Amino acid sequence: MNKFIVIMSENSIVLDPLSYTSYYVECCFNDVFLASGTCFFVKRNDVDYLITNWHIVSGQNNETKEYLDKKHGAIPNNLKVHIFKNQSIVERTIYTIPLYDENDTPLWLEHPSFKEKVDVVAIKTTIPTDMLINYVEEAIEPYNEETKANIKDDVYVLGFPFGISEGEGFPIWKRASIASEPIIDIQDRPLMYIDTASRSGMSGSPVIYKERRSVAISDTHPAKATKFSRFFMEFIGVYSGRIGADDEFKAQLGRVWKKRVIDEIING
Repeated sequence: MNKFIVIMSENSIVLDPLSYTSYYVECCFNDVFLASGTCFFVKRNDVDYLITNWHIVSGQNNETKEYLDKKHGAIPNNLKVHIFKNQSIVERTIYTIPLYDENDTPLWLEHPSFKEKVDVVAIKTTIPTDMLINYVEEAIEPYNEETKANIKDDVYVLGFPFGISEGEGFPIWKRASIASEPIIDIQDRPLMYIDTASRSGMSGSPVIYKERRSVAISDTHPAKATKFSRFFMEFIGVYSGRIGADDEFKAQLGRVWKKRVIDEIING
């Protein structure tokens, strides 16, 4: 995928395609703001799915079931996602997604085996024609070799800490390093750890491994390269907050749910 070119104040600037794939989301009860987070989109069989954390949509801690909103004592019934207006990749609009149907049944999909213990959900959605989204997996150039990210490698969490953005609504790239062996599942769940001092608002962010080195890319197989990229990239998974986030002196380990959970959730 080519980099996006943005016209701002009559000047052209080039942005990383991945900066267009992470979206600020407000968790609301009707129009009352409860909390903020991050989400992104994937496409499966021509269907769009919003991906974020279970605790974002439920308003509860996925381990303890403790309610997270202390001010209002409420749980969200809709998400307000800040996405691009069609034909404008710098101007944002609000896309409201309901979380329950008329029978108060949750509209999100959970992991078929672990349920809320995997802190990731998928919400089937239809993006209005006057709005524009970009998919995180489509911003990853195909077949960036067979190399995988390893322990100690740097990764990036693309999100909105405390609702902060990089101007024009683009996410903050928070650097982290892989702190557990990626091939090992923590607590027998599809979970890994990263070392990072992330902040509230980054839950639901995509986690990306991006290394500057020349790699062959192809639509079929790396042995039949059609071009080369200056970066090796891999989508790692979904961020869901730090262990001991309530105490700055605890280990600053972030939880990342491995990317395979997305298809496990969607396929049921």
